[in-house]
Amino acid sequence: MSQQIIIDYWVEKAEEDLASARDNLKSSRYQNAVRDAYFACFHVFSSVLLKERKTFKKHKEVRSMLHRDFIRTKKIDSSWGKHYDWLFDNRHKADYRPLTKFDPDQVQEIIEESEAFLEEMVNLLKKGIKN
Repeated sequence: MSQQIIIDYWVEKAEEDLASARDNLKSSRYQNAVRDAYFACFHVFSSVLLKERKTFKKHKEVRSMLHRDFIRTKKIDSSWGKHYDWLFDNRHKADYRPLTKFDPDQVQEIIEESEAFLEEMVNLLKKGIKN
């Protein structure tokens, strides 16, 4: 299977995750919406890593590579690191911490930021990643 087919698959999966996040927000399932927004960003950034031929085994490795290889090198704005960190931490809370609640307005904002993150990563894929 070609690398581009897998990259396209991860981008499509990210778009599906965002659609699910929006649906969950409309249905007041805020924890699920946060989880889906996280996975949208995780999947689209995974496609960027694949384009760079970088591999990972754990979610925290993806987070580390985002900061080390893309934020510190100024390939992307540092605000994306803050967004990803918030999602990473709060997805974990949503999955493993009982009684975690999220504000609907905050979740709406997170989904919008995740949509922008996806767009930024797709643009990065299209124009090529510069060293």
